[in-house]
Amino acid sequence: MRVYLLAGLAGLVAEAAVAQTLTIRTTPQNAVIYRLKAQDNSLMPLGTGTAQFKIQDKDPNTLVVQLEGYREVRRVFVKGEKFKDRNFQIALTKRVVRITSLPYDATIYVNGDNRGQRTAEVEVDEGQTATVEVKKVGFAPVVKVYRHEPGGEMPPITDRFELTDRMVVVSSVPSGAELYREGNKIGDNSADVIVPGGACVTVRAQRPGFSPLERNYCNKDGLTPPPLEDRLILAGRVVNVAAPAEARIFVNNKQAGIGSFTVRINDGTCAQVRVEQAGFLPELREYCAQDNAPVPPLDDIVQLQSDESYSASVLSDQANVNITIEVGKTRTEEQAWKLLSSIVLSHFDILENSDRETGYLRTAWVIKNYGSGAVVIRSRIIVKRSSLDPLRYTVKIASERNREPGVSVKDDENFVPWERILNVYKDVISEMQARLQ
Repeated sequence: MRVYLLAGLAGLVAEAAVAQTLTIRTTPQNAVIYRLKAQDNSLMPLGTGTAQFKIQDKDPNTLVVQLEGYREVRRVFVKGEKFKDRNFQIALTKRVVRITSLPYDATIYVNGDNRGQRTAEVEVDEGQTATVEVKKVGFAPVVKVYRHEPGGEMPPITDRFELTDRMVVVSSVPSGAELYREGNKIGDNSADVIVPGGACVTVRAQRPGFSPLERNYCNKDGLTPPPLEDRLILAGRVVNVAAPAEARIFVNNKQAGIGSFTVRINDGTCAQVRVEQAGFLPELREYCAQDNAPVPPLDDIVQLQSDESYSASVLSDQANVNITIEVGKTRTEEQAWKLLSSIVLSHFDILENSDRETGYLRTAWVIKNYGSGAVVIRSRIIVKRSSLDPLRYTVKIASERNREPGVSVKDDENFVPWERILNVYKDVISEMQARLQ
């Protein structure tokens, strides 16, 4: 009886011993299976992909499965636990990416959480994604999304983030300006401007009515790095002047365009604009970019009014030209001089100079105003004896027009020769030619 009992106990012990040896298989199949040794917490390899694991009495019976690029899995088997299935499948499902960043003081964010600087570990569960963003003020951030697709795309084991592109936060003053980078609009009022490594970019701020402003940023070795922030202050004004198609536009007394022109006014200054066209009164405008001055218009349409001096004159090739008049042989020099003087005085009241001995005569300027003084025409006759035998005189009708209104008629610099002669003087030379024969 005792023999049978001992034999039965031995059988139970043998059965228990066999039940405590497990077969471990891993996914992926190249994962390494270790036993954690209780004495020194070291790892003892049991196999790769598959291994036999024997549950011992005095050991914590901890199983460790590792594979580079995955979060390790630990499993503790309790002595005496009944295992119906002695085959265990252990899957590594958490992919681990070791991140390093440069510059070292850049901050690493994983799914929006701050993971510190320099290095970090990113865990991606099977079938999930993880977003990593590395940031530093003054640099363009770098963003990557890691996907862990079973049998498909896998995150790398390690990855390096290097911030090379600079970023400038650009704002404009006043508000309402548009910002352009290399001709492409990037925002209104403010924008983040990316400056790639080894390159330069140009940013332009513009707003209707203001002078546009451009700034160049470079991210090249040996050059000063771009600023973290920059304000583009639009200081100066722009007026689009539209006039009749043939009108000449002068800016500060210099011809700038015909028909239309964009006038730029520097901050703190004014621009004098004059629009002229033959047959019309000139139009004067002043635009200022100064405090307490009226704000210039964005667009200014200039309409010219008819110039009455044109209807009161005639285009003539005798204007401001010396015309030679030969006196008839039957007339003496004295008779000719008296007749010349008489003809001149019939049209001009005042003689500034009259000398028969030298044969020189000059009238005073006769002033005519048109358009309420906007146009001033001054005329005079100058007679010179050019020859005694045969007796000849040169006669010139000086006809001049003012440049600008409101200037003294004695200011010779404000008058220029005019190619027209007032109607009251258009027949003077032909009368002299006919009567002196």
